[in-house]
Amino acid sequence: MNSELAKRQQVLEGRRQRLERLAQASRGRLAGLMAQDRRGEEQVLLYKQPQIQLSTQLSQLEAAEHTQERGYFPLKARQLAADWEVRQRQTKLDKNALRRQREVSNCEGYCRERRQVLRQHDDLVSQAREMYELNHAKDQLMTLFKLGLANVGMWVRDRYFGQSYQHCSWQRLWPFFKLGGWITTATSEVQLEVSVFNNRALVRDLEELCRNVNTSGATLPDGRRLVVAVGKRLGCPRDGPLAQAG
Repeated sequence: MNSELAKRQQVLEGRRQRLERLAQASRGRLAGLMAQDRRGEEQVLLYKQPQIQLSTQLSQLEAAEHTQERGYFPLKARQLAADWEVRQRQTKLDKNALRRQREVSNCEGYCRERRQVLRQHDDLVSQAREMYELNHAKDQLMTLFKLGLANVGMWVRDRYFGQSYQHCSWQRLWPFFKLGGWITTATSEVQLEVSVFNNRALVRDLEELCRNVNTSGATLPDGRRLVVAVGKRLGCPRDGPLAQAG
């Protein structure tokens, strides 16, 4: 077991180192992209200023209707060239922004996976530190009790419940066994009055269960007859477990 844990720890350590290298390389590329952004923004501003100046001069000439003068066309050519330079650099900035966002996502993914690896490594260290010999005797005893209780429930199902319950599971029977109520004891019999369900279909099934118990002449281990009846729904906390009435 120790050797297996050691191998798993070694594998996780290798993954951690690889992810750290990838994250570090991603941070380096991200820093380079950010530096390119700064240079690109400076270049955009550098070409933006003459572009604005040329646009202003052209607007003045056009407003004065001097578009046919010799100086207009060189200004127009320089203004178009400045526009082109600005668009080219802005396009590079936009592409760079997409690359930067992808790099940020990659770096976050490497860091997230690295955190998962570190948690797995901590779990392995905890397992290796806490190793105890388990005593299964109590578990086996509890299993026997659970099996015995399940067998009793199935016996009650087959003997007293209606036809629709003959092949049902323990989960469907459990609400009947959880019902509260009152117990009245006498010399020759024990009367059990159970509280009623809110569901009408379950009330009908409960009434049928009571009839089957009463008509079968069920007796307790001490020889007294068991009589079961459907009572009313009571509101006090004593109605959880069965309460002794006499």
